[in-house]
Amino acid sequence: MNIPGEIFSLMAALFWSIAVVIFRSLSNSISPFLINALKNTIALICFIILLLILKIPLWNDTFTNTQYIKFIISGFLGMGIADAVFIYALSKIGANRIAILNCFEPVVIYFLTLFFLSGNWLTGIETVGFIIVIISILIISYERDESDIPPKVKQKGLILQICAILFSSISMVMIKNILNDSQNEPDVILWIAVFRLFVGFLISWTIFLFLKDYKQLLKALRGRSLIIKVISSSILGTFMALTCWIMGQAYIKKLALASIIGQTSLIFIMFFSWLFLREKITKTRIIASAFALIGVFLSNYFK
Repeated sequence: MNIPGEIFSLMAALFWSIAVVIFRSLSNSISPFLINALKNTIALICFIILLLILKIPLWNDTFTNTQYIKFIISGFLGMGIADAVFIYALSKIGANRIAILNCFEPVVIYFLTLFFLSGNWLTGIETVGFIIVIISILIISYERDESDIPPKVKQKGLILQICAILFSSISMVMIKNILNDSQNEPDVILWIAVFRLFVGFLISWTIFLFLKDYKQLLKALRGRSLIIKVISSSILGTFMALTCWIMGQAYIKKLALASIIGQTSLIFIMFFSWLFLREKITKTRIIASAFALIGVFLSNYFK
C-alpha cells in the first residue's frame, strides 16, 4: 500500500506534538539537559536498529570532507544545542506558546537561505504571509497573563525559544543544498539525520556531564512513570516524527505542503497541552495561532 507523503507529514506533526507535551510534563521533574541527552540516546539506538533492518550502511563515504564538517556543525547546533535550549524554554513558558513561536522558523530559514545561499526574493503574497507570522509572534509576546507566569520568566522563555529557532534554522540551512540533492533518496536523508543525531548525542551528554550537579540531577530519574515518559517521548518525538518527516519529504508531491502540514503541530500541541497539562487556551493565543497558520499557508502554498 502506497501512503501519500501528506499522510507521513501529518503523522510527523502528530507524533512531535505528543512528544512536546510529554517533554513539558517531564521538565518539571528532570533537567532539560538530561532530557535532551536521554532523548538523543534512545532515538539514536532506534535509528541504528532501523538502519540495520533496512541494510543501510552505518557509514556513508560518498560525501566530501567539507560536507562531513557541515553535518558535524549542523548536528552540534541542531540536535545538541537547539534541542536543549528548546526544552529549557518549554519548561518556562509552556507548550502552546512554544508551538506558536515555532511558526517563526520558516521566516528565519528563508532569510538565512537568502543571505547564505543566494535564494530567491519573496513574492508579494509570500511577504504578506511572513509578515502575518511575525504579527502572531508579537501578539503572543505581549499577551497579558492573569496568573500564568512572571513577566521576567516569560520574557526569558521567549528569548530562549527564539535562540533555539535560530540555532535550529542555521543547522538546517547549512545542509539545505545537500538535502535538496538527495531529495529522491530517502535512505541518504535518513543517514544524514542519524549522523546529525549521533553528533547531538555526543554534545548533549558532554553538556550534561559538565554541569556541576549532574550526579544529583541523575537521581531525579526515578520512578517507572518517568522512565516510560522519557522513552515514549524520545521514540515519538525524535525517532517516529523524524522518520515520518523524511518519508513526507521524499514522497509528497508539492514540497511546500510539507511545511504547511508540519505547522498543524500547533493545533495538536494546543489541544494536547490543554487536555493533559491544563494549559490555558486564551483568546489571545487562538488569535495568534490563527495568524501563524494563515501566514505559513500564504508563504508556502503558492510557491
